[in-house]
Amino acid sequence: DVVETQEHYKSRWRSIWIMYLTMFLSSVGFSIVIMSVWPYLQKIDPTADASFLGWIIASYSIGQMVASPLFGVWSNYRPRREPLVVSTAISVAANCLYAYVHAPHSHNKYYMLTARALVGFGAGNVAVVRSYIAGATSLTERTSAMANTSACQAVGFILGPVFQTCFTLIGEEGITWELVHLQLNMYTAPVLFGALLGVINIILIFAIFSLQFRLLFWCVAESGVLDQDAEGNIDHVAVVAINFLFFVILFVFAVFET
Repeated sequence: DVVETQEHYKSRWRSIWIMYLTMFLSSVGFSIVIMSVWPYLQKIDPTADASFLGWIIASYSIGQMVASPLFGVWSNYRPRREPLVVSTAISVAANCLYAYVHAPHSHNKYYMLTARALVGFGAGNVAVVRSYIAGATSLTERTSAMANTSACQAVGFILGPVFQTCFTLIGEEGITWELVHLQLNMYTAPVLFGALLGVINIILIFAIFSLQFRLLFWCVAESGVLDQDAEGNIDHVAVVAINFLFFVILFVFAVFET
């Protein structure tokens, strides 16, 4: 029998920890501006009303809904590092765009809508994260690993507003960097912080993400160490029911956050 070596085990779990971080950052991207988006929207574009606020909040989820199956299909045919890096880079760029939504002379609310939709599009990598963790763990490891993934997602939702609160110390005016026309204030600092975390995440993916994982996985899977065929037939009714319950939970969460 082929036994997984200690070196392979550590490499595999380092990759999983990077996935935890990616899931955490996708949640932070949603909640880090949730408290400030309304006053900032009113400041940059007085024509925006509460209904448009609803669209801005929804744009994140719409972007994520569109991107999730696209990144999922991509990861089925290409190394998962590719959709992870691209999606995170999109989130970084979108956060930078959010920091500049004050700059145009008109239609600022639409720039904010676009920025939030792109942040959500980048967060579509959660499908890749969950599928990677499911495939990178044995049956005995999988339940706890998936629970940890959900915990990282929840912690991201919780800490996002905490980060936002800390940045209120900068104030509403903050500091203006004239050379690049950047206003660093309580509204833009959180998204720039999120962009910085995204850059760190990309660096870690390149530095730590195991290139040999797919080969390792199939080698040990054939020996039964990571037996993917032991799960039996899929209960489609249960899968549909769980997806519906997950939809209800996120629906209620988004309503209360808004």
